[in-house]
Amino acid sequence: MNGFPISLQGFSLYINALKEVGTVDLDLPNIQFMTDTVIGSGIGGEIEVPIAGLTKSMTMKIKKRSVNKQFTTLIAPIMHQLAFRGNLQMVDPGSPIGRMRNRKIRIMAKVTPKNKNLGKAETAKAMDTEAEFEVFSIRVFIDEIENLHIDKLNNKFVVDGINYLDEDDFL
Repeated sequence: MNGFPISLQGFSLYINALKEVGTVDLDLPNIQFMTDTVIGSGIGGEIEVPIAGLTKSMTMKIKKRSVNKQFTTLIAPIMHQLAFRGNLQMVDPGSPIGRMRNRKIRIMAKVTPKNKNLGKAETAKAMDTEAEFEVFSIRVFIDEIENLHIDKLNNKFVVDGINYLDEDDFL
């Protein structure tokens, strides 16, 4: 379904796809390619060329209103498998009255903790705890269709079914 995105209706975090941590805010990674500078005869200056499929370090931040047991376990220095699930509210321009529709969004990531801020303990206020993670793998699904899969340990940089790190797919 095509449509005009309005907003995200909540975003829940699950550890190992089973244990629900609760509603969170998520700062997704900035995907930045590694580059090489090309210089030489026939080139009028320098060209910064992105290397297909190779990315710089990717981090994500998860923010929660207060500390809880499940969220605190994410500081353990191990690789965590996280799943984020939510609904994206859309306006369907094809319907006669501009009906609202929901699209499911799911993001799965393998991460390790970099730092954790437990937040503030202030009467009648949210604690605003947050954690930052190094991202080893991330997968993005819209309506259960995988649109992006980056897995640094398994040489995958897949966009719309094409793995740009696999010669057979890319060439």
